[in-house]
Amino acid sequence: MYDTVRRNLAFGNLEEAKAASDRLLELAPDSTSAHELHGDVLLAYGKRQEALAAFKRALEIEEGNVDAERKYAELTLALTSEAQQSTDPTDIEAARLRGAPSKEPAMAAARSLMFPGLGQLYNGEYEKGVAFAIIALVLLLPAVNGIVNMLFSAHGTPAATWQAWLGWISLVLLLILWAAGVYDAWHVCKLQDEQNTTSRQPGPPLT
Repeated sequence: MYDTVRRNLAFGNLEEAKAASDRLLELAPDSTSAHELHGDVLLAYGKRQEALAAFKRALEIEEGNVDAERKYAELTLALTSEAQQSTDPTDIEAARLRGAPSKEPAMAAARSLMFPGLGQLYNGEYEKGVAFAIIALVLLLPAVNGIVNMLFSAHGTPAATWQAWLGWISLVLLLILWAAGVYDAWHVCKLQDEQNTTSRQPGPPLT
């Protein structure tokens, strides 16, 4: 029976080899050679996980089965290598999200409260953060200049009056920008946190 399995495997007669192998297992269920041959047949069919189990069973019956040990080790290595190379990109992204630190909306708002744009940078919105910061600087300079001139320069001159008005207008716009930046940083961070939470949740079971 052993020779029948080997001969059919050698000639590529997989159906005959499978039938002979199944019969051999019925006759000798505790034979290490029977399980090893059964693993060879399963491997020829492309059923590598089942073949791995057959080689393992052969080793359990006889730990000194060198051929079964070699086949088990080679197949284990091949399956492990393929699993690492064929990892689904969505699985990688899910793992990254699971390991990513969670961002707090309150922290984003606090950063924007320190200076416009910092909360956006915290959220990863770099272009928006830079834009907020540049606009804030543009408004901050005339606002400070107008207030300083109003407090320490001569009052009533056209230049002083014009700078005071420009300063107040710039200050009002700066405060509006500041408040908008705080709310935007908080709102965007909250949405990102909700999306990350949804991404971490397992999907419906496959049917």
